[in-house]
Amino acid sequence: MSDVAESHIELETARSALWRRAVGVGVITGLLPVALVVTCYLQQGFVAAGRCATDLVMPVAVVWMGLLACTIWHASLRNRGPAFAFFGLFALWSIVGNGYFNRSLMSRVEAPLVTDPNPAFEKWTTLPDGREGQLPLDAAVTLGGSAGLISDGFAEVYRDGERIVSAAQAYHAGMTQTIITTGTSSDGIGNPSEVGRELLVSLNVPDEHIFSIEGENTSQEMASLAEFLQNPPQAWLEQINASVGEKYQIGLITSAFHIPRAIRLAKTNGLDLIPLPCAFRNEQTNRPFLAASLVPNAEHLANFGQATKEILAWFLGR
Repeated sequence: MSDVAESHIELETARSALWRRAVGVGVITGLLPVALVVTCYLQQGFVAAGRCATDLVMPVAVVWMGLLACTIWHASLRNRGPAFAFFGLFALWSIVGNGYFNRSLMSRVEAPLVTDPNPAFEKWTTLPDGREGQLPLDAAVTLGGSAGLISDGFAEVYRDGERIVSAAQAYHAGMTQTIITTGTSSDGIGNPSEVGRELLVSLNVPDEHIFSIEGENTSQEMASLAEFLQNPPQAWLEQINASVGEKYQIGLITSAFHIPRAIRLAKTNGLDLIPLPCAFRNEQTNRPFLAASLVPNAEHLANFGQATKEILAWFLGR
């Protein structure tokens, strides 16, 4: 047999072995999604299994399974270095994209859910312990960033739109006399304070009971609020039946993860605000374990990024 023929046979043998190895890695990797879907079906039926299957074909989960496949591939070739490296990435991706981990992380970032006088602050009849004064509040400040323009003249709330909803609920429950919206867009289009006002009016909050201040970020918003309270407009004083220089009762409505940073910045500006957290990421409802919760997804990664941002802000003293 010629050298060329022998080389061809060796090449075909190598290709065949490589193909069999690739198939084997694919089969072993595929056991994970199959096991998760079947487990979800046994736990909560067809709909839960379908949702799990959908999560598994999303990009975040595909990357997750790809890292597992790379780990198995290099392990089968006894490439210990790459195998350990890919396994480390797989483990890290499993953790940062895990719902339980991110809920736990968020619980350390978010302001705690008030249980007394009521978890829903729009149902408060008294202020929490340690707070002087009486309801209704003079104003509830709802921070921007929770709504925007989808197209010209058409506003909608974003994921943190509970800020707008909670402000309207608090007003209609008689908890606050006025609402102060905040925020300025850097490009001047769809200023959050104006969008917030528009949405609040659509929720039957009278326009004359809504006031607005500027600020492109939380730091600027708090500086604007301090200026507003130092030199309040006469229209606002008339609404709350107060005069300049009085001690005002002001609540701060924003997402729970944002409350600690916003309160820190408020204190920097000499403001003593009553925190009114909403839009919680850390769901405290007790639910049974579902295998699909082990699948990393974009929402969990977004929560991880948000928590990391708040932790970094705390570390930098912002």
